[in-house]
Amino acid sequence: LLNLVKSLLDISKLEHGTMILEREAANAHHLAQSVIKELQPIAQEMEVHLTSNIKSDIPPLDIDAEKIERVLLNLVDNAIKFTPADGKVTIHASPEPNASPETQLIRLQVIDTGAGIPDEYKTILFDRYQQIKGRKGRRRGTGLGLAFCRLAVEAHGGRIWIEDNPDGGSIFNFTLPPLAID
Repeated sequence: LLNLVKSLLDISKLEHGTMILEREAANAHHLAQSVIKELQPIAQEMEVHLTSNIKSDIPPLDIDAEKIERVLLNLVDNAIKFTPADGKVTIHASPEPNASPETQLIRLQVIDTGAGIPDEYKTILFDRYQQIKGRKGRRRGTGLGLAFCRLAVEAHGGRIWIEDNPDGGSIFNFTLPPLAID
């Protein structure tokens, strides 16, 4: 219940532009490892393989690390919830392709081998309380996690979207700014 109230308050603050981001240099690899450490017991219980393949040469991010770690936690937790036993969930990061050096962003991805997301849900799932009708995860959710993800990513000047995984499942993508080098 406390997490539900915290999510609602954070969503309200993000929607009204009153949440203060405490930006700092953050390492994407370390964020991913922290998320994996926290969610590995659940992944093992669900028999889902959870990994990160973030390379060490990804530039540091200019983010509120606590908020973005929550974004990753939400996305990875959802992926585990909807990925069958012996499936995979992978966290990946790379420079955004085809971006100019002035507008370079880093793309983070949570890639799963679950059931995938129907096209008609790919944008509305980021709205409050939206869930795919008739689809149950192996654990219950509130329908607020993806709304928080969208608002937190947008507050950082990024965007978030869903693509189909060519190997089956989904890819949740989001972009974040790298730390500016002076």
